[in-house]
Amino acid sequence: MKILIIGSRGQLGSDLVKALETHELITPEHYDLNVANKENVKNYIIENEPHAVINCSAFHDVPKCENDPITSFSVNTAGPFNIAETCKEIGAEFFHISTDYVFNGHKGFPYKESDTPDPLMVYGVSKYAGELLALKMWEKTAVIRTTGLFGKNPCRAKPGGRNFVDLMLHLGRQNGEVKVVGDQYCCPTYTPDLANQIAVMVTDKIEYGIYHAVTPPGCSWYDFAKTIFDLADLKVDVQKVNSDFFPANFKRPDDSRLSNERLAKSGMDIMRPLKEVTMEYLTNDKLNKVTVI
Repeated sequence: MKILIIGSRGQLGSDLVKALETHELITPEHYDLNVANKENVKNYIIENEPHAVINCSAFHDVPKCENDPITSFSVNTAGPFNIAETCKEIGAEFFHISTDYVFNGHKGFPYKESDTPDPLMVYGVSKYAGELLALKMWEKTAVIRTTGLFGKNPCRAKPGGRNFVDLMLHLGRQNGEVKVVGDQYCCPTYTPDLANQIAVMVTDKIEYGIYHAVTPPGCSWYDFAKTIFDLADLKVDVQKVNSDFFPANFKRPDDSRLSNERLAKSGMDIMRPLKEVTMEYLTNDKLNKVTVI
């Protein structure tokens, strides 16, 4: 199968390359394929003739999206529309990665695929608009929402490329204490598992539409930090604070946990529990500084 992975150098894209390594992969650099450039997208996809396209690209620096909505909507909204339009032209399946930030977080328990989005910030609005346009443009589109990614590959939108686990370990070792938000909930998601899940969806026959794919069961960032230090056998004073302790120029959803309901009903859900994958991540820590109990 010939598969185009857009954003293949990113945190998730790098794991997707590994998960799909037995297939013929097309992995352009950013300068080769700019999703916001309609003609560039059309020419590149038609020239390479993939059977499926996976879009991991996004402008996901959330504070910057607030200050630069033009770029946010160019990449996160026009981008998936451009891809879907060309996929329709050549008959290629389209798999688009989206976010929990399309929800307002008021529900109080995990969101299903059938729940109505109501994003609170520019990033969430731009991603939701991208979902709608892609799904409207091409019937063979699957939108895959996920949240709180962590894995071995750096995240370009985070300082130093550190994901939450690496940041906690760094601050914990350095300071002996950390302050962590306890009133925001999501599903921290392990990128190798997510990549394997997407690979199953791409290579098997699925119904198109919206899916949620996250590491269950979800928790607060404070509870996740406690789990990290417990599994790493590190004695760190973890202090719970409210979200307003860290001022931001946008509003995050209080509880954006997602339910993998549609994957489960289709028998395709292979996402492992958070504690198991966190232990695996710590065990495979490339710096070998963590002892796992």
